[in-house]
Amino acid sequence: MKIKSRTLIAGSIIALIALTTMQGYLTFNTFDLRKNSFAVNSRTKIGSIVKTPYVDSLSWHYRMDFVKKIPEYRNGEITKEELILELENAAKSRNPTFKKYFKEGAEHFKLDPRVLFKKVASSLELTHEDGTTEQIIIESDKSPTFLLGTDFPTDEGYLINAWNWTFDEDFINNNNQTENVIITYRASLYMKIIDLDWIIFNQLIGLFLIAFLLFVFVVLLVSYSIRNLLKLKHISDVKTDFINNITHELKTPLATLSIATKTLSSKFAQDNKEIAKVSIDTINRQNVRLQNLIDQVVDNSLGYNDIKLNLEQVNLTDFTNEICDDFSLTLTNDIQFLRSIENTQTLAHIDPFYISTAIINILNNAIKFDGTVIKLTYKITDLYHVVTISDNGIGISKKNKSLIFGKFYRINEQNKHSYKGLGLGLYYCNQIIKAHHGTISVKSEEHEGSTFCIKIPLNHGKENFTS
Repeated sequence: MKIKSRTLIAGSIIALIALTTMQGYLTFNTFDLRKNSFAVNSRTKIGSIVKTPYVDSLSWHYRMDFVKKIPEYRNGEITKEELILELENAAKSRNPTFKKYFKEGAEHFKLDPRVLFKKVASSLELTHEDGTTEQIIIESDKSPTFLLGTDFPTDEGYLINAWNWTFDEDFINNNNQTENVIITYRASLYMKIIDLDWIIFNQLIGLFLIAFLLFVFVVLLVSYSIRNLLKLKHISDVKTDFINNITHELKTPLATLSIATKTLSSKFAQDNKEIAKVSIDTINRQNVRLQNLIDQVVDNSLGYNDIKLNLEQVNLTDFTNEICDDFSLTLTNDIQFLRSIENTQTLAHIDPFYISTAIINILNNAIKFDGTVIKLTYKITDLYHVVTISDNGIGISKKNKSLIFGKFYRINEQNKHSYKGLGLGLYYCNQIIKAHHGTISVKSEEHEGSTFCIKIPLNHGKENFTS
């Protein structure tokens, strides 16, 4: 059962991890696919906006303005930097018109306003009549010449398109000769999406919420199942342990009864009245023992709501002294029993039988669990009658401390019970004290003894004695 339970728990945890991993993979894969889809859709919409005759017309005009400046450059009237600046200025003068047109197109095609676009001149080359080439704008340059749209660092965007444009221009050089130059111009289109992850997250927030709730549900379901499995296993272990223990307890008196019965029924016993009397006495004692054992199981299994108290006004100073006196008579010489009992005239409203039973149970436990020095203390503090019983026995481990007041629970070592009992004593004590509206607690360290503290309210049961 133990191995099977561990296998089921391990299998459940592995299945949960596998399911969570798969769910996470599918969720993030969906996230990446949606990002790619959003980028492709945005690119398509930008293409629909900029690939129009109107935008082509704007581009044609600033290119022609630039071409007209090339003769000045070839004749040495302006520098290369000034020539590039002429291209920038020609495009810049038309950019406000383009941005207005782009905004209207974005609204028409429902393009997200966080998608930015720009057009740059990525390379510009002049080819002369003698076949030599001259690089005006170098394509490998990390800062190409900005033309239209919204400027942003090129490395932050996506290249969505590029094309070449070639044009021949004739001009009169300084020698009054006609010279031809071939202009090879390359334009590139870039797109930048601001906060793309956040955009996609907002689109998929419903999916993420469902995935999270499903994950929480599965975790709670597995946790609940494991907890129930452990609870059922504990109940099964307790039941098995109790049956084994009560069977062991019953074997001794039953075996004795069997022997006494055989002796009594023998011919030898019939002729000897003394042997017959001894056998009958043995049968009577074992019968009482069996009856007490059954009563112990029945009575000690009662909950505090089932205990019917017969309250009396009792001076606990005298009461605890009497219990100590009686208990001392049962001790062997190797056990030291100490007491510290406060002398008070304050009366407690208790059921003497049940309270004495609880105290005696704890005192007997101290001896059972190897206590050789036992001390009982009684005092009144913080509106409570407080009875404290301490010993120097084996103590209680941290994991057992919260379990010792449970029904049928017995302290064990490596799954082998070293101390006899039905596991009802401390449970019964707890129910008795609860019936008196009090509390019982324990302080203990393993191998360092235990201290049990019983607290009963001073005002408990007073209404039953007021006139």
